[in-house]
Parts: sequence; structure tokens; C-alpha cells
Amino acid sequence: PFEYPQYYLADPWFFRLLAFYIFSLVITGFPINFLTLLVTAQNKKLRQPLNFILVNLAVAGLIMVIFGFTVTIFSCVNGYFALGPLSCAIEGFMATIGGQVSLWSLVVLAVERYIVVCKPMGSFKFTATHAGVGCAFTWIMALACAAPPLF
Repeated sequence: PFEYPQYYLADPWFFRLLAFYIFSLVITGFPINFLTLLVTAQNKKLRQPLNFILVNLAVAGLIMVIFGFTVTIFSCVNGYFALGPLSCAIEGFMATIGGQVSLWSLVVLAVERYIVVCKPMGSFKFTATHAGVGCAFTWIMALACAAPPLF
């Protein structure tokens, strides 16, 4: 996949169509995730523990947009991965990190919502410590999935 266009997999127009679709994801995903970070940084009222997880989700989205989608657009336009094996490993690592952090952030949000809905009279309060542990958990799990192919 590193030496010549892979047009036997699909016609060139399909690769271009895929590049356009992914470009539209970049055009929408970058501003949304960036503005989420910017607005949260500027407004102290939004710096609540639950929003730490949402900020974590926005960071993961930016990683996907910057390191995953842009490289995929370049590859689709060329018809193959023209950046070489090392860049392929790095792009795969970064895209996996972004995807896994997003996934595990949603798991942490789901657990928090479960506790709020199913244990409404309990004494549990989602604090900054819980949010920090949740964010650390997402990154540890993502690194556990993404790092092995690098070695």
C-alpha cells in the first residue's frame, strides 16, 4: 500500500468522493471541537467536573481530525498511503488514541449518568477527583490499545 495507487480496490472517483466526505468531517469537526475547548477555557462556570470529560472528548476529536482525517484525505487523493511505513504507524497510533479516548470518555459519561439515574438518593457526588480519574482512565486504556503496534 506504500508504492502505487490501489485503484484495483475501487475506482479513482470513489477515492476522491471519500476524500471529499472526510474533508467535510474536518471542516465541521475542527471548529466544533476547538470552540468547545475555547468556550470552556474562557468561562469559569463551565469548569465543572462533568465537563472535564466533555473537554477530554473534544481533545480526542481534535486528535482524530488533525492526525487521522487529514492524513486519510491525503491518502485518498493519492490513491495510496504515500507517506511511508513509519508515518503509517504514527497515523495509526494517533487515530487509535483519538478513537479510544472518545470511546472511553463516553463510557465514563455513561457510568456517571447510570449512577445519577439509578441511584438518585445515594450520597455519590461526581467530583473533580472522579473526573480526573475518569480522564486518566480513558488515556491509559487508549494507550494500552494504541501503543503495542509501535513496538
